[in-house]
Amino acid sequence: FHPVAEQEMAVVLESQDFKILASPVEHLIPNLGLRIESINSGKVLAYSGDTSPSDGVVRLARGADVLIHEASGETIGHTSAAQAGEIARQAGAKRLYLIHYRTWEFDPNPLVEESRQTFPGPVSLAVDFQRIEL
Repeated sequence: FHPVAEQEMAVVLESQDFKILASPVEHLIPNLGLRIESINSGKVLAYSGDTSPSDGVVRLARGADVLIHEASGETIGHTSAAQAGEIARQAGAKRLYLIHYRTWEFDPNPLVEESRQTFPGPVSLAVDFQRIEL
């Protein structure tokens, strides 16, 4: 384990190739979102973790090439697909991948259309073990 300061944009790890930053997000228990920046290419991947809609996630994902955001619904400590799309739009993210959606309860494919109502960029459902090229 690596101790992480519970403050916005706390540097978790830095090397000559990349930098990982973490910020607290709004969940029932302490949780962090992550931002991974490539030093060489300048590409950025942001990950929300479990969270209610949060300005902190917007700041964490600012200008990200990819935002991976949870979309488990409008329950306490979570976000709907439309809200995830709005966060991606506000952050200026280029692409949105939805995670933490309930495949056991319903067909998740309409979540993509729900996100497209608030985010004009490409939206996809992330799947286990998927590789994302930046």
